[in-house]
Amino acid sequence: MNAACAQTGSSGDKKRFWWWAVLGLAVCAVAISNQSLWIDEALTAGKAGQASLAGWWGMMKGDMGSDLQMPLYMIYVWGFAKVFGASEWALRAANIPWFVTGLVAFIGAFPKERRIAAAVVAACCPFAWYYLNEARPYAMQIGASLMIFGAIYRLSQKENETGSCERFWVVIFFLGIISLCGSSMLGVIWAGAACLSLPMVFGWKRVGELARRHLLICLISLGLLLVLGGYYVWTLKVGARASEVGRTDLKNVGFVGYELLGFGGLGPGRLVIRDGGIGAFLPFAKEMVLFSVVVLDLVVLAGWSLFHRVPRKTLVGLIAVTGMPIVVLFGAGYAMHFRVLGRHFTPLLTVVLFVLAIGLSARWKRSHWASKPMVIGFLGLSLASCFLLRLAERHQKDDYRAAAAFANTALNAGQVVWWNAGKEGAAYYRLPIADGREEKGRAVWLVNPAPEILGSLQMPEIIISSKPDVYDNGGVLGEYISQGKYFKLGSFAAFTIWQRKSDVL
Repeated sequence: MNAACAQTGSSGDKKRFWWWAVLGLAVCAVAISNQSLWIDEALTAGKAGQASLAGWWGMMKGDMGSDLQMPLYMIYVWGFAKVFGASEWALRAANIPWFVTGLVAFIGAFPKERRIAAAVVAACCPFAWYYLNEARPYAMQIGASLMIFGAIYRLSQKENETGSCERFWVVIFFLGIISLCGSSMLGVIWAGAACLSLPMVFGWKRVGELARRHLLICLISLGLLLVLGGYYVWTLKVGARASEVGRTDLKNVGFVGYELLGFGGLGPGRLVIRDGGIGAFLPFAKEMVLFSVVVLDLVVLAGWSLFHRVPRKTLVGLIAVTGMPIVVLFGAGYAMHFRVLGRHFTPLLTVVLFVLAIGLSARWKRSHWASKPMVIGFLGLSLASCFLLRLAERHQKDDYRAAAAFANTALNAGQVVWWNAGKEGAAYYRLPIADGREEKGRAVWLVNPAPEILGSLQMPEIIISSKPDVYDNGGVLGEYISQGKYFKLGSFAAFTIWQRKSDVL
């Protein structure tokens, strides 16, 4: 954080900015783990592990999935891996610079009396903890969005503004916009909404003044954004698009709010939700109701405060601008048949954190007897959600590491193994596979197999299956297993191990 931008200019304020950075590093140190990569992270690892830039681009272009539409993140994590390696921890540690920078910008933009509240909600955010521990672009989006929000909020406060401070925050704004747009094509939608909010927050006159005073910064940024725009047009022309696994319905709408508001750790694991639906939440009702009460309290207080401090026209306009990407994403998910999830709304987290920070500050200042217990309750339940996401067995990621190790052991023992899971995870954990055919020393890789494929193969001793809705969506392998020739030997997170019965030849 630029020391010139400390609001009072005191040495104490300058030191606090360093403390916010230390806070961000502490969060990252706890949130990031070396758990097994799951399939989406294995896609990242495949690109990051390429020895040369040419190899990286060849894999990017050959993939034709959503990774091709994440150019800045993918090239960044490739470069990061060249310095720090491509272990599970190192790939996720690439998130650290983005989160710390965003956290400092977000907290530093608040007035002194609200910075502690801003620090609490940002550092104890379960959504942020979860995606810090994932080698995907969402922590980059969190950091970029925090930078954008911090810059807009700080520039809207004109008091004691200096030329160098204003320039610093303009740079932070455009760094966030470019990073958000480059992190994924979906980021462009959210960045566009942020830009549309500027005249509502500043007024057209101040927007024009800022553009004139920092014309070179604006022109360079616009040029980079045009390059990104041209790149995304090209990806659409060559047919790159996200996976069509799943569908969008009203349950997805609820899950987005569930994740963003921080309920994730308090509730069931994602794999259980995937199989059990709404019924999976019932055993966790008590914790979720308690958290709902404290979160609702903060949201109501924040709404009351903003309603009385922000001009009605501005508030309505900002709500409309924020709602535009939400409507677009859900509409696209429904129309284009892909599942919209909480992570696709990552930039919206900044709005959630801002509202919670305003509410937390207002609650703490109130003299009502319940105010302090409500604040403590929010803090305690938020931290519980964070640590449960990080440590609880039910929240473990798909355990490709353990499944691949088991498969390799079986192969080394001369057994025939079928691998009904992602090939990228197998590649990262060095499990040799053969695509739908038998090869000595390799597992047979099967994805949504047809009955005739299974009939043409030798009966295996071991079948390792994962997420049947993705890898066996026709139920063919499930039917093969259910014929009574196999029993469940064990399981890892998102994996089931089936062994052939000894009396079956």
